Amino acid sequence: MVMEAAEDSLFRKLRHPVCRSLLRDLTEEELRLMAATDSVPNNGNAALYVTRIRSRSAAFTENIYDVDENTLSLLEQVWGYLRWQQLVRVSVRVGSPEGSPLKANLYVPRRFARVAHMFQGNFFPQADEDFADMVTVMVPEWHQRKVLVFPRLRVTYILGIDYYGEAKMATLRMAMHLAREEMNGIGLHAGSKMVRIRTAEGMKELGILVFGLSGTGKTTITTADHGLAEPEGVEVLQDDINLLLSDGRSLGTERNFYIKTDNVSKQPPLLAAAADSRAMLENCWVDDDGNVNFDNHAISTNGRAVVPRDAIPNTTGRIDLAHTDILLFNMRRYDIPPIGRLVSPEQAAAYFMLGESTITSAEDPSRVGQAKRVVGFDPFIVNQPQKNGNRLLQILRENPGIRCYVMSTGRVGGNQGANITPEVTFACIEAALRDQLSFRYDDILGYEVPESYPLEGGERFDPYRNWDREAYKKLIGDLRRERKEYLSKFSGLAQEIVTAV
Repeated sequence: MVMEAAEDSLFRKLRHPVCRSLLRDLTEEELRLMAATDSVPNNGNAALYVTRIRSRSAAFTENIYDVDENTLSLLEQVWGYLRWQQLVRVSVRVGSPEGSPLKANLYVPRRFARVAHMFQGNFFPQADEDFADMVTVMVPEWHQRKVLVFPRLRVTYILGIDYYGEAKMATLRMAMHLAREEMNGIGLHAGSKMVRIRTAEGMKELGILVFGLSGTGKTTITTADHGLAEPEGVEVLQDDINLLLSDGRSLGTERNFYIKTDNVSKQPPLLAAAADSRAMLENCWVDDDGNVNFDNHAISTNGRAVVPRDAIPNTTGRIDLAHTDILLFNMRRYDIPPIGRLVSPEQAAAYFMLGESTITSAEDPSRVGQAKRVVGFDPFIVNQPQKNGNRLLQILRENPGIRCYVMSTGRVGGNQGANITPEVTFACIEAALRDQLSFRYDDILGYEVPESYPLEGGERFDPYRNWDREAYKKLIGDLRRERKEYLSKFSGLAQEIVTAV
């Protein structure tokens, strides 16, 4: 009883920090005006903020299930400080009204109203109330840099960090955790889109989820229109986080898009959105003439923007997929074809667990080409990532109509091999959606590959033009053994997933 009372008291203190005064129910315009002193003037009249911390603080993040004396002492210090501060509370809805929305509250000191401004602009406004499914308390001026995640209590404390992206992901990390633990679903770091396309069976509307680590082309694929014209077309739904449910529905989470700006000059649709006066920019360069220059990375290579949904081509108010039909596991490798079809739910769950790409020269020149793996292509899984693999396997078994493909956006034939350009990727995806690819099983790769590719000179993407069969067998054989060893490290992961690679 004493322990229960203590935990209940901790629960209340964590979720409702006592402060000198609380500002609540503020409009987006009120928050913008409150944050105006932090905004860098620019000719686009966008709200533009520069932060001290300019990327996520994964190395400073800790998942806490049992609060020890040191953590409690730190929390008591934080609460003592907040007691004398004026805080802003922003209430939002994570997800659409038509789905199963989760409510989230963010607390932040008034002097950092810019964080509250971006948070409200990113998600769906919600009438302010004390109850929330998830709570984030952000104290950017704290002298220590820490992210304390309390999964059982659905609370995150962000200390010593003023980067908005940390507040966003604190909320979405918890939403994904709740999807797995309480909604019989799974949170996915994936883009989503609906494609209306003509096939031999007539017009189809296909729900697609696009996975991929940074730099693999996830956003490019998600926002691509594939050159389709009415009555065909594309509807872009989400670019970051979706909640896949057991019945095959996929729920979106964000009202507007939170995009990287370092490469938008090469993506005209995203550039127009980032240049919209309604955008909220973070760590982007403004030149002496007041022009925002997204190609100048003097402040950070991780410039960001919350951009209005309607500024992205091919978007509507819809964010949910009524049905999921296609999963695209997008990698950047130098030894596999541009597209392959996975042969079973077990194999799809295995590739999901692998979350694979390759290290680039920008990341580590000494390890170029080596495998890089993040379970689920998702660095935000709270704990026990094997549960995510097992849950995806369950969902795929219960929804046998979902087709799964592995994509590569690198090269075929090593660093000097045939380059897999976006045009190649789009052609392969379109042909797969139209059911125009004839697949055959490749016993070396262990999944199905196209008999031919739907573009001129497509034969150059056949790995057997770059390696003789025995050399390729050894290359991929070593890779498959490495993959199996990696998957074997996850205690509790279904054995049929481990053996499926």
